[in-house]
Amino acid sequence: MRIPLTLSARPALLLSLLLGACAGGPPQRSSVNPNDPSLRRGEALVRHGAGSDALSPVAPAPAVQDLGAQAGFGRAWTASSVRASVYLFNTYQEARVAEDWLKAHVPEGLRGAGTVNGDLLVWATADATDEAGRAILENLIGSFAGEE
Repeated sequence: MRIPLTLSARPALLLSLLLGACAGGPPQRSSVNPNDPSLRRGEALVRHGAGSDALSPVAPAPAVQDLGAQAGFGRAWTASSVRASVYLFNTYQEARVAEDWLKAHVPEGLRGAGTVNGDLLVWATADATDEAGRAILENLIGSFAGEE
């Protein structure tokens, strides 16, 4: 048997439902399609930042699940030590937290750079002694930061 809500109970129920929905933050992406518009945008930004350099697909490093991202992909430059990973997050803030963590944990012997663009985080590394790699990192980060 369904109990009808009185008029005075409806606003309270509505308020509690709204508060419960807001407390959990934005809705989580259920599953991310590889053709997700954000991932396609990330791929275009990587290609723009790479210029005419040849790239090959690699697994993102660190792994997508290790950063709490929804999805991601990686690319490696064939003529240098540069390796880039693009991660898709639910929110800009989640991406910023992951970027801060990555910047604080650059492996020894590597140079790391990253930036956030909307719900995307790009993280790239190069050997610390690779000067050509340093220039590639700057171009890539500039592409994601809108400095085309």
